[in-house]
Amino acid sequence: MKIVSGTKMIKIPIRYSWIICLCAVIAVTACDKVDFPSNPHVATVNGARIYLDEYQARLDQKKAMLPKDFLSGELNYVRRLEEEVLDNMITEKIMNLRAAELGLEVNSQELEEKAFEIKKEYGEGFSNLLAQEKISYERWKEDIKKEMLFEKLIAADVNAYVRVSEDEAEDYFNEHPGLYKTVSKVRVAQIFVRDMAAAQEVVEELKAGADFSKVVREKSIGPEARRGGDLGFITRQVMPEPLDETIFKLSINEISPIVKSSYGFHVLKIMEIKEARNRNFAECKEEVIADIRAKKEEAAFAIWLDALKMKAAVKKEMAVLKDKVK
Repeated sequence: MKIVSGTKMIKIPIRYSWIICLCAVIAVTACDKVDFPSNPHVATVNGARIYLDEYQARLDQKKAMLPKDFLSGELNYVRRLEEEVLDNMITEKIMNLRAAELGLEVNSQELEEKAFEIKKEYGEGFSNLLAQEKISYERWKEDIKKEMLFEKLIAADVNAYVRVSEDEAEDYFNEHPGLYKTVSKVRVAQIFVRDMAAAQEVVEELKAGADFSKVVREKSIGPEARRGGDLGFITRQVMPEPLDETIFKLSINEISPIVKSSYGFHVLKIMEIKEARNRNFAECKEEVIADIRAKKEEAAFAIWLDALKMKAAVKKEMAVLKDKVK
């Protein structure tokens, strides 16, 4: 899953993606109307303050992602959103304080390397993505840094204490054999052309005894042509429906009739078939251990975060929230 405080820009393991949704255990204060400084705090966590300007900026970012007419007609939702944003910030502050307690940090080199990696992944669409998320590049980097710190914190304070024994993994495997059964797959090659006339010409050449790989090199316009048309191993429901339906009806070395798709026209050949089968524990031991570890880490994370919240002294400044938040 990809989240960065309302954006979708960094990959976080799915079992931690709900960090942002957890609510803090809070003590709420009510007070009479008073005069406030220019940038009052809206909450404190163990004495550390969350200021109005940062809260308002986060809230505005969330609101900007909603339809304009939605905010005026859904006041209850807006109130819940305001509470959710502050609770998220409180949770983050609790985790930041724990990271500082452990001496954890993200240095500039680590941040630049991660930013480069993400920008490379998005390519030319990166700038558009920032615009869609209504976030500046510098703010985006701050969010990346925060999530990297949380990953370090969870790794050091939670995951480091999770253990999975081989016996435990083998028991789990024996209890869930169907989870580790391989699926049937075929290795397929194709000749891809744009129009029916070219496809018919390909079929005539193959019927006359032409070598499939030779025709691929001469006629196919797909990027896999340089590999003899080899698309590799494919499982069901990966290819577009007309191709998928044809591929899994063919036998080894059988050549298909012309198949039309939204891309063009295809002539397919099955090179190899691997049938579904049950694997033994030795074959998938590491996969089983990883699955159990993921479940344990998610459970341990929930317990760990609840414990941090129970120990935290959290106070919301209700007068500020009522009078100053826009």
